[in-house]
Amino acid sequence: MLKVNVYKKLGDFELDVKFELNNEILVLFGPSGCGKTTTLELIAGLKVPDRGEISNQEVTFFSKLANNSKEDLPINKRRIGYVFQDYSLFPHMTAFENIAYGIQGSIFSEQEIKEKVNELLAELRLKGLADHYPEELSGGQQQRVAIARALIVEPDILLLDEPFSALDTLVREKLRQDLLRIHAEFEIPIIYVTHNLTDVFELADQVAVYNEGTIEQFGTKEEVFYRPQTRNVARFVESKNIFDMSVVTKYDSEIVLNNEKFSIIIPDDSSLKIGEEVIITIRPEFIQIISNDLERRNKNLYAGQIIKILNKGSIVRLFIKVFSKKGFDFIVDFAYDSNFKLAVGDNIDVYLPANKIHIISKN
Repeated sequence: MLKVNVYKKLGDFELDVKFELNNEILVLFGPSGCGKTTTLELIAGLKVPDRGEISNQEVTFFSKLANNSKEDLPINKRRIGYVFQDYSLFPHMTAFENIAYGIQGSIFSEQEIKEKVNELLAELRLKGLADHYPEELSGGQQQRVAIARALIVEPDILLLDEPFSALDTLVREKLRQDLLRIHAEFEIPIIYVTHNLTDVFELADQVAVYNEGTIEQFGTKEEVFYRPQTRNVARFVESKNIFDMSVVTKYDSEIVLNNEKFSIIIPDDSSLKIGEEVIITIRPEFIQIISNDLERRNKNLYAGQIIKILNKGSIVRLFIKVFSKKGFDFIVDFAYDSNFKLAVGDNIDVYLPANKIHIISKN
């Protein structure tokens, strides 16, 4: 198990994070400058924590506690593979030479090195490209060479810093599948930094949502996406529909919440008290469009007007201005089909299923 509990001050910025990871893929997610890359650098030994502990499989990488005794394992003894955002391939070396670089001069014979490199070339769909220089490779091919170079040393941990950020959508999709296959084969902790929600959802076993040098939420992707613990996390995972509410009444196993713009009904929650201030969120894909009277509900139904339509390919996003004394917007996502008939200016009814509404306590 990888254990990280570190503090680092860099100018005015302070990083203070703690987590544990088994042989899973952990995705570090959050805005730029919040400490994700610094965390990788501390684990790898490229930066030194001011205090704390880092260990993997009972091997201490770093330890500096209150008594000021200090351990700091050299970088080359941490058995870490690191893939940088810019690939950092040697331009004067072929793909084969770049991959082999980490084990040249090691205990392996030239024949063993050749066999190991060829295995990784095949594993990462690079057969036939061994003699190509980086400038002769596409971005996706360069990234696969960088991953192979990190894996050739048989690392105990693999760190990837926004490795697919400069690649197009189709290449990213293929590389995500490559990474999942690698993880299944090597069974080691992988920590992956990204700003891309699709990366999070397709890759992560665990997610750490970073904000201003701390981990604001750590959990499975389902927990983070569907049960955010703070307003910031809800915003980062694009819940979109986020409202401040007050608990007004509780009756018949239901709770009424309201604010100055609208009211909503949710199932009773014994942890909520009358008068308590909360935040509610509902993801855009959970809000339903009511197209006929048979679908009408008598609770959590709102009439409004479409003020904007955003076609995102397979998804259509509607921005709906709700009719009320103090108007407010809902954002609704649904799968596009050829029968789509709605237009800006259309009046529309939307329904918020009570079981899809998530409550965030302000306490």
